[in-house]
Amino acid sequence: MKLLTLLLSSLLIPFFFSACALYNPFMPYGAQDVTYDTSTPCPTEPIKTKAMYRATMKPYTVAGVRYCPIVPKVGQIFKGTASWYGPNFHGNQTSNGEYYDMHAATAAHKTLPINTLLEVTNLENGLSTIVRVNDRGPFVKNRIIDLSHQAAQEIDMIKKGTAKVTIEVLDFDASASAYKHKEAPIWKKKRITPVAQASTTQSANHPLVYKVQIVSTQSQEKAKALVQKYAIIDEKYSASLKTKTFWQRTYYKVLIGDFKNADKAQNFIAEHYFDGAFVVKD
Repeated sequence: MKLLTLLLSSLLIPFFFSACALYNPFMPYGAQDVTYDTSTPCPTEPIKTKAMYRATMKPYTVAGVRYCPIVPKVGQIFKGTASWYGPNFHGNQTSNGEYYDMHAATAAHKTLPINTLLEVTNLENGLSTIVRVNDRGPFVKNRIIDLSHQAAQEIDMIKKGTAKVTIEVLDFDASASAYKHKEAPIWKKKRITPVAQASTTQSANHPLVYKVQIVSTQSQEKAKALVQKYAIIDEKYSASLKTKTFWQRTYYKVLIGDFKNADKAQNFIAEHYFDGAFVVKD
């Protein structure tokens, strides 16, 4: 992530921020060779300009590996290893032109759009935190996300340094979709795939259950209407309602299931033509 930060800072940022000089809130105006103060938070306003999305949604290459940013689906879940970065990078510029605040709930991800909101759950202790993507990385083999010090602290992984996690897409800025690159991604290393598509092993005590998410909406009325509409399907599947609240917004997810495996759930989507539906693990 640090390599790409330097790369984007030197090549991309001058182009889409040339109209004005960025102010670093962590360094006094005009100061040089200043040691950053890491004792208190200093929030950075999220950057949501068209130029930023145009730059950060382009495919890029780091250490011989090509990455192609994607447009996710709300509710999509990924699984992998998380790491974190802290004091040594506090106040440094991130890939999108903001300044890294180790006290803020942010993260670096290789391909998700900047400003994507994610719920990160530590599979080793069940603790969760919500972060906003504002950087690219980590460019270390088998790492899926790089958390800020604050976020890592909230899921108790500071001491260990890494943790097995799931990350769920809660929301993202739809304007980023307009700058999605049309070329197919090229992967020279193992690609991290959604949990729903990954092979898993069932336990006799904790069998895996799969559901089909057909919608995620902020309208409680719409969600309840869909649950009622699909109260029973194929005489064996029923719809259920799941809520998730973050940043003072509540989302209502309508799920259909249970399915014994991901293939059965995927076939169900194809048979019933649920546009935009996808499989999740429960």
